[in-house]
Amino acid sequence: MEQQKMTSNANNAAVVGRFCKLQRPVRDHDGRSRFSERPRILREMNNLDRRMYLVQFDDGATTFLFPDEVVVA
Repeated sequence: MEQQKMTSNANNAAVVGRFCKLQRPVRDHDGRSRFSERPRILREMNNLDRRMYLVQFDDGATTFLFPDEVVVA
């Protein structure tokens, strides 16, 4: 089975480093529910033709979010 790479687009660097507001509760990789926090976007990438952001919360936890789950500040 062929694996597809997650790629980053240099043209989308405008959102990297910016903070975002969650549109609805999401769970991080440790299973904690997040909502009122404003995570920072670490990377924007495409995986299997889906655009997503890798975000980091204040406590250092990270997770992947889709653009419709956040509003970029």
